Amino acid sequence: MVLAGLIRKLGHQLAEIRERALKSILCKIEHNLICYADLIQERQLFLHLLEWFNFPSVPMKEEVLNLLSRLVKYPPAVQHLVDVGAVEFLSKLRSNVEPNLQAEIDGILDGLFLLPSEVPALSSASYQTNQTELSKNPEILTGYFPQDKSNFQQMEVPPRPVVNQTVKCLKFSTFPWLPLTTTDRHVLSSNESSLRSSNHTLIWNTCELLKDVIMQDFPAEIFLQRPKIVQSLLSLLKLAFGDGKHRLALQSVSCLQQLCMYLRNRLNFHRDPGFFSNKHDTVSQNSSLSYCHEARGTHHSQNPSPGSSSPRPSVVGRTGQRPRGDGQDWDAASSSGSSSHAHVNSRISVHSPLDMGHIDLPELETEDTLELQFQQLSLPQFCVSILESAVPLLRTGSRQVIIRVLELLTEDMTLIGEAISTDIWDDSSLFGIDMKEKLLLVLGALGETMCYHKSSISLEQPEVMLVHHRMAFISISLFAVRLLQTLLPVEKASEFLSEPMSTALFLLSLDMPISLEYPNIHEAVVAYLEQLNSENYSIYKRTAEAVYSIECTCNFLSDIGKEGEKNLLELVELADQALRSFSYHQHFPLIKEIISICSKIWKSAQASPLLQGESQKVLLHMLSHPLPRVKAETYHCCLEITKECLGVHNVTKPVSSLCNGIHFLLHPKVLYEISVFGIQEPESEVCQVT
Repeated sequence: MVLAGLIRKLGHQLAEIRERALKSILCKIEHNLICYADLIQERQLFLHLLEWFNFPSVPMKEEVLNLLSRLVKYPPAVQHLVDVGAVEFLSKLRSNVEPNLQAEIDGILDGLFLLPSEVPALSSASYQTNQTELSKNPEILTGYFPQDKSNFQQMEVPPRPVVNQTVKCLKFSTFPWLPLTTTDRHVLSSNESSLRSSNHTLIWNTCELLKDVIMQDFPAEIFLQRPKIVQSLLSLLKLAFGDGKHRLALQSVSCLQQLCMYLRNRLNFHRDPGFFSNKHDTVSQNSSLSYCHEARGTHHSQNPSPGSSSPRPSVVGRTGQRPRGDGQDWDAASSSGSSSHAHVNSRISVHSPLDMGHIDLPELETEDTLELQFQQLSLPQFCVSILESAVPLLRTGSRQVIIRVLELLTEDMTLIGEAISTDIWDDSSLFGIDMKEKLLLVLGALGETMCYHKSSISLEQPEVMLVHHRMAFISISLFAVRLLQTLLPVEKASEFLSEPMSTALFLLSLDMPISLEYPNIHEAVVAYLEQLNSENYSIYKRTAEAVYSIECTCNFLSDIGKEGEKNLLELVELADQALRSFSYHQHFPLIKEIISICSKIWKSAQASPLLQGESQKVLLHMLSHPLPRVKAETYHCCLEITKECLGVHNVTKPVSSLCNGIHFLLHPKVLYEISVFGIQEPESEVCQVT
């Protein structure tokens, strides 16, 4: 109740009472008498902290903003602030406060826009109500007193509708914000305008400059935070369908592919600056041996406020060591000196990435950071934009374009795996729904493209086009399945995948060369197909069984022709499988070989009962086969063996040795099949033989 009283006093009309209440709360926080877990549940606290700036006298403005910046690190606090309209209020307040407080407000707004990947651990003070008590008393979770918005109406901020702001689908959203100098912005602006030029030579040269210089000078995330260059490059991809302009599209593909690679490096760098290194120096400036002295104990949020802790506030236009965009900006300094003394001096003279934010930056000019952050691309948005723009290019007739686009998409898919989780299909936030709709359109387009190249393979076309479409089908199929494996769990396939992708997966499941060369891909395709279409899956299963049976037929005939000892049990198993596809291959010499094996097995006194039983099953299958020709051929072969064993030409041979060859026909089950069904067979060929 003490905390509730202090929060209520924050809205008192007398400035002295408000000030004492705020100081009391800050003091209790400092001495761990209360903690942020207690504060973030109090909706009235956020109302009163915002109302603080509406009174005629506004003391301790910096302390109020500092408290808000600390509270905004917790998702429940963010939700409360968003619900009461803090974004619009702080945006208007920013222009009415001193410049030194504007950066603090920017940091709070950054926190409100940040999609948290981790929820900070919350712990109450020892004497406070524990978590079990909180769960038993839900009234405490919504504040100690009923919510009263009457005072808040003084701010004239309309209440925001309650929207599901929880985004579950992101592994990584945005990089820490990097402000730029006037020179930096001029360099980017110049390249933006050049890419929009109608002069093809200028566009070509600008793309070369981007790859060779600009993308190496600027951290890769700059191009997402100022996305006009990326948007221009994506627009250039449409030129792949124009006559004589596909070279510009390929240049754009090359730039985007390089940007994807640099973004992956920057992502690794931000995750672990002390470990990640592209270089192989003995001791890198960003290695764990040197980095610990510069960054130990320093913690940076996912999206720090501009000007507060930016790891790279300036890129172009500053003197001294020029940073690069590969995550190893300060490595060059560690190798610039030849002696250990020079090495130490160079290390002292060059600031680490984490120290750069504290350097005086005379070149930095005020930017509308809030507006820029609204316009920036998150990493998932960038990845999906590439998919949307590049996938249509896979239907072009140029082999070079398809190869280069697939290389770009492969790099993009790696980033997708780092940025988007499989929870996207259950995400009901506006961002998640938008991403989901775009991904479904991309997957549908991939399915249509696969079907297009598959249907374009015909003998009427020249061999060059046959090879082109076949290679395109294989390559695009491999990418599509790997993208599915990255994004879509198998059990959700029937709920989300469209008909074109279902048809494409069915065609892919029946492609024998791909199944042999890429067995893991084939298994994934079959798993998705089973969930998508039971009829097509049944067709696939029957086809696969027929193919396996034909393969067994070939193996049986191959093994029969070999000299030396034969594994009779294995031959019988192959024979049994071979009969299942007889309606397809109709290789009648196979029947004679199987009958000979059965005769040989029953002739031997050493044959095991298991082997005799299995061979008898095969014989009975042949005698009762649904195809009349197979049945007639079986009876004919049995008759020929009988004649061979009991013919007049064998009159001088012992009777016992002659009868051994027809033992397989003398078993009661075989005789029953012949006498009951063979004699009654309507086919004249079978009746005559019987």
